[in-house]
Amino acid sequence: MVKKGPKIKELAQELGLTSRKLIDRCREAGIPVQNSASRLDRASAERLRTLVAGAALSDATNLSEDDEPS
Repeated sequence: MVKKGPKIKELAQELGLTSRKLIDRCREAGIPVQNSASRLDRASAERLRTLVAGAALSDATNLSEDDEPS
C-alpha cells in the first residue's frame, strides 16, 4: 500500500514555491499530478524536496561565484 503524503499546495507552501511551479517540477521529474489538490505519495514528496533543495543550493552557489572578482 502506498503511503499518502502532502497535497501539492501544502508541499509548495513548505518549499516556498507556487503550486504552479511545483506542478511544473513534478512534470519535469515524471511525477504525475492533476492539480494543486492532488496528493503525492511520501516517496514523491521526498524526491521533490530533494530536487528543490538541490536547485536552491545550485542557485546559491552560482550567485556566490558570480559575486567573486575576476
